[in-house]
Amino acid sequence: MTGPTKSLVIIVLAVVVMVSLNIAMWRRMRDGLAAAKAEQAANPELFDQDGTRIS
Repeated sequence: MTGPTKSLVIIVLAVVVMVSLNIAMWRRMRDGLAAAKAEQAANPELFDQDGTRIS
C-alpha cells in the first residue's frame, strides 16, 4: 500500500471504530434509563413527585 492509501484506510477504520463505540454508548445509556424507569415504577415510595430518589 502506498502512503496516501494507507492513511485513508487508517482514517476509515478509526471512523468505523468511533461510530461503533458511539452506538454502544447510546444503547447502554438507553438500557440504563429503562432500568431506572422500571425501578421507579416498581418502588414508587422511593421517589419524590419529580422522580428524584429519596435517600
